[in-house]
Amino acid sequence: MTGRIAMTAILVGAIVVSASAVIDSSHDSRRLFNEWQGLQKQAYRLNEEWGRLLLERSTWAAHDRVERLASDRLMMVVPEDEALQLVRVDGQAGN
Repeated sequence: MTGRIAMTAILVGAIVVSASAVIDSSHDSRRLFNEWQGLQKQAYRLNEEWGRLLLERSTWAAHDRVERLASDRLMMVVPEDEALQLVRVDGQAGN
């Protein structure tokens, strides 16, 4: 009879430990899931910002904008054909 009580006590202890482990595991799982969702939202926001930055970069680097700024602010002009000089690979200049 004493062996049976000891075995019952051991099994009850094992059940309590197992139940505690399940509770702890469930809590960790929920915490990690919430953290994962937050990281997904952050990744989505960063992806949106990246898209906006790419659009802004393409706007600032647009050919007509660069050409207009070069002309207006730097007084640059497209050279005449006669002013162009081609340089060959061998280093000799030619027109």
